[in-house]
Amino acid sequence: MSRSLRVILTMLVVLTSIGMVGLFIWLGSASEGPIGTSIGKLGGAFSQMESELAHRIRAAPRRADSLSWLGPMRIDPDSLRTPGRLLLGVHDDGLPHSLEGALEVEEALQTSLPLIHLYTAWGDRADQRFPLRPLRAIQDLGSIPVVTWEPWLVDFENTLHPHLPLRDDRDAGGLASIAQGEYDFYIDDWARQAADYGGPLLVRFAHEMNDPYRYPWGPQNNQPQDFVVAWRHVVERFQAAGAQNVVWVWAPHVAYEGYDAYYPGDDVTDWVGTGALNYGTVAHWSRWWSFQEIFGNHYPQLEVYGKPIMIAEFGSLGVGGDRAAWLHEALEDLPRRFPALKALVFFHVEADQTVTLQVLDWAFVQDSVSVASIQKAIDSW
Repeated sequence: MSRSLRVILTMLVVLTSIGMVGLFIWLGSASEGPIGTSIGKLGGAFSQMESELAHRIRAAPRRADSLSWLGPMRIDPDSLRTPGRLLLGVHDDGLPHSLEGALEVEEALQTSLPLIHLYTAWGDRADQRFPLRPLRAIQDLGSIPVVTWEPWLVDFENTLHPHLPLRDDRDAGGLASIAQGEYDFYIDDWARQAADYGGPLLVRFAHEMNDPYRYPWGPQNNQPQDFVVAWRHVVERFQAAGAQNVVWVWAPHVAYEGYDAYYPGDDVTDWVGTGALNYGTVAHWSRWWSFQEIFGNHYPQLEVYGKPIMIAEFGSLGVGGDRAAWLHEALEDLPRRFPALKALVFFHVEADQTVTLQVLDWAFVQDSVSVASIQKAIDSW
């Protein structure tokens, strides 16, 4: 049966690829606009079909059974707000279109990962809508989805939303505009769909809001109070829609001081998150930082909020030091050293160009030494 499904899967992929190429050649410039959007949706649907078939072949129901201990947190969001153990997870650059890469990571580590993390930006494109199908697929596998939700305001079309400022004018004071309700048409749609989805869902909204270089929702365009009011507005819109299943992750960049000014309040914050990525010597602004320097030294400041802590992006490059040793040192005896740390998500991306012009490779499944180091460390837990 498994071999037959693989044959069917291969045929579907080949036929879909041929058909899509033929459609684009035939339509020419007509493939732009609504027709192009429809074709994109069709391609996404076939990609999802491929992914879902692969999941059934490789994972279910065995994988869900191995995560049966996660049952209370998969059902009750309040249980997820007070987790009793450290949850491992992964983001792979195949997401949200395919879970294959994420499954390959856990196969390499010989463990089932409770969390699967994907990123999505604000905007009008089909891939910026509420990711119901990927979330359902993650849920069906027995895991809990984590969504980093990025308010890229320039991705909304003025023709569809004439009340919005022109693109070049949106980032300055963008968070205040969110707080004033200018983007409620989008927030409310997500909130309704999140409520309909129903399962516990961790949402990391507008992360690293205190970084003045990285994202347009940072302090170069907004004041800390703007972020606080925007965050509270978004959470309140979700609550009004009945999306009590959403668990909110506030995630500053701990390398920049003063992030306490951005804290939205205990009543609208469920988790506190941050990243722990070792860039090594890949850029002039970086060196081979230890895990203690990147995360451990900041742990006391995160712990004071009294919330479970998430490392939403964890990994190391291999430039400038011994990656396998770094990973083992970071993970060894981790739950005892940092008891408030309740989630760690591997950042498993082969082609990352979000920070540097050069392509960075965070993936480790082909690095048997690093895989062995991770396995040895987490087995000791």
